Amino acid sequence: MEQKITEHDEKFRVVDEELEKHREQILQLQHAQEKFQSEVTDLKKDLVGVQKGQAQLELTVMKDGKETRDLLRPFADHVLKQAEFEAQTEKDIKIKKMDTREKVLTGIFGAGGLAGLVAAIITLFN
Repeated sequence: MEQKITEHDEKFRVVDEELEKHREQILQLQHAQEKFQSEVTDLKKDLVGVQKGQAQLELTVMKDGKETRDLLRPFADHVLKQAEFEAQTEKDIKIKKMDTREKVLTGIFGAGGLAGLVAAIITLFN
């Protein structure tokens, strides 16, 4: 009987050791889970901070873009007006050249002769 009691005590000791190991593992897992949860919470806080920063950055970029457009608008208007003025000037020059050629042709056919032809050629090359 004594042997059975000893065997029984040995089995209880083994069960107690395994139970203690399981308790330690559970405690380790609980600690790891708490640490993980803490890190997740920190990441969420960081993410919220990044989102706020991004929203502020978007607002700043939009504001700066509007200011830049407002600043560049007069310059762009000036450049467009200058281009229109240059186009009109070139058109006026072409019209004046046509008038000169008409005068030359009138001189050739109206005045006749070699003198009119020479005057027309000189006028065309000037």
